[in-house]
Amino acid sequence: MADLDPERVAQVANALAPGRGDPAGLLCAASAAVIDVAGAGVVLMSQRRALGSVCASDPRTEAVEDVQYALGEGPCVDAYRSRSPVMVPDLASMTGNRWVGFRVGALEAGVRGAFGFPLVVRSVCIGALDLYQDHSGELTDEQFLNAEVVAHLVTRTVLGWQAVAVGDSLAWQLEPVPLHRAVVHQAVGMVSVQAALSMDDALTLIRASAFAEGRSAGSLATDIVEGRVRFDDGC
Repeated sequence: MADLDPERVAQVANALAPGRGDPAGLLCAASAAVIDVAGAGVVLMSQRRALGSVCASDPRTEAVEDVQYALGEGPCVDAYRSRSPVMVPDLASMTGNRWVGFRVGALEAGVRGAFGFPLVVRSVCIGALDLYQDHSGELTDEQFLNAEVVAHLVTRTVLGWQAVAVGDSLAWQLEPVPLHRAVVHQAVGMVSVQAALSMDDALTLIRASAFAEGRSAGSLATDIVEGRVRFDDGC
């Protein structure tokens, strides 16, 4: 990432300044407004797997982020892997095997353009800022520059929340993230035993099943953990 303009950073930081209410939700809503896109989401990643969504600016973005988590593909995953912005201005015109399932879910939700910006500190990436448009088209130069600054500030905001957490506890602003991760991981272990699959294959099965049923992986995982859904002869 090129050096950021200090004046732009100051202006964007002021626009992202938290108000009253849920700080994570406000962060995503402000990000979408500053960049002038239809929706924005922040996802944390670890070892190429999504840990969970920190926030989404609106219900449509939240639904698309659920599709991305369920399938393990989309702008967040690619931005995390490449450590560079991912730009797909027209999902409908994409061909080939890239994001096949994600494209279907995003287009059905009314998203036409998808963009991912990595959350990076030096060589370490902790996730991505996802941006969505309800129309096709490239981001303008102004939008792109603002998105880079927002990703920079979001990274430091998330790390700042965690830096002041007590002891080894998780920052309260991030509490929904590991909760979602924990129930999915618990469900993966149960499905691995029930269906005699590896952990990776069990996760793939959960994601595929959730997508096929039009629900989030976290919701299906909760049903698995609570015994309402099984993946063996008793299912």
